[in-house]
Amino acid sequence: HDIGKNLVKTILSNNGYTVHDLGKQVPVDRIVDKAQEVKADAIGLSALLVSTSRQMPLVIQELDRRGMKLPVLIGGAAINRKYGWRTAYVEGTDRLYEGGVFYCRDAFEGLDTVNGLQDPEQRPKLHEKLRREAHLHRTMVAAGAERASTEQLAAVTDVAPRSVAEPPRVSPPFWGTRIVPSEDLALRDIFDCLDLVELYRLQWGIKPKSREQYQQMIAGEFTLRRHELQEECIKNGWLEPRVIYGYFPCSSSGNDLTVFAAEDAGKPVAERRKLWKFSFPRKLEAPRKCLADFFGDDDVVAFQAVTVGDKATRLCAEWEAAGEFSRSYYLHGLSVETAEALAEYWHRRVRAEMGLSPEQGKRYSAGYPAWPDLADQAGVWAILHPEQIGVTLTEAHQMVPEQSTSAIMVWHPEASYYSVRNIANAP
Repeated sequence: HDIGKNLVKTILSNNGYTVHDLGKQVPVDRIVDKAQEVKADAIGLSALLVSTSRQMPLVIQELDRRGMKLPVLIGGAAINRKYGWRTAYVEGTDRLYEGGVFYCRDAFEGLDTVNGLQDPEQRPKLHEKLRREAHLHRTMVAAGAERASTEQLAAVTDVAPRSVAEPPRVSPPFWGTRIVPSEDLALRDIFDCLDLVELYRLQWGIKPKSREQYQQMIAGEFTLRRHELQEECIKNGWLEPRVIYGYFPCSSSGNDLTVFAAEDAGKPVAERRKLWKFSFPRKLEAPRKCLADFFGDDDVVAFQAVTVGDKATRLCAEWEAAGEFSRSYYLHGLSVETAEALAEYWHRRVRAEMGLSPEQGKRYSAGYPAWPDLADQAGVWAILHPEQIGVTLTEAHQMVPEQSTSAIMVWHPEASYYSVRNIANAP
């Protein structure tokens, strides 16, 4: 997801800076090589997911290894100022990266930071402020780590008793995977599942000063803009919804969920062919939830992967190249939220197929709070094979096209959303 990056690029470009946009999901070497090639004054990195933010220290390490001293600006929904202070140190050392790592809350703070770094008087002050704050944060974290008890640290990986009641028995309508026919995926129906708060506030960046102003802006401008853009998408085929999903036998034990081949449903568990075993993290605080708790020792699990294709991505790139930044911005935001709406639309269909109530069960995606390890996407791909609908994984387990989502679906009546906190990363 590069909507934040694009906004930064627009604001910096409009203020006289030359920005070399390398795109999204860019390897570390390519970033550093390009910075050397164009003799960059700074590098900017953005991350939407926690798993992606873990690549940022690798960029710092590579710059340090090459003896480079370029300032690095970092931002995005996955990180905060404390993460910036931690990343300012070369990983595995007590040395601050000489070029400096500067967290920027938004594009406007990014502009202020770049302006400051270009000012001979302000630059040393920014570096001194970073050094002071990063050192103070590291000192406080070290003191807190000393106070953490052995029991707390062990609890991160400890297998606790099941946090919920034994799950009820369910029966799937079929076993294995299916690709949903395009005629069953009408965009008008999918648009009805849009999370408008996410679209307006997160994707389109509407930040009113009051509730009344927000309502006026939505009624006066953005509802009309959304409807017009939706109609254009339907008329011109800019969004192409596709879904692959399936039901599989599974077995839960402790923190693990083992998924078996669909053709082995009905066989004794010991005779089934294993497709994948997920080892889910367990919540540290009570109730100590874990996704494996929502399944029984002989149960059913469903997975889905959805996409609206890459036409919108290509079109946004064309519009940006032509200077139509606003048009690109709004289509990109709508396309990302439509993929989320498609995931919700099909989850409702799965509930109906299973004979469940409209509110029963939840949908969890790798890389998010209850299931933070994005590398587990490999298991979803081994089970579902979403490449059949044109969705692939990068080496960092990001989905391409970016307007795609994948999920495991849970039926348990007690299923809820929660966050798994890793003690090592808590500060």
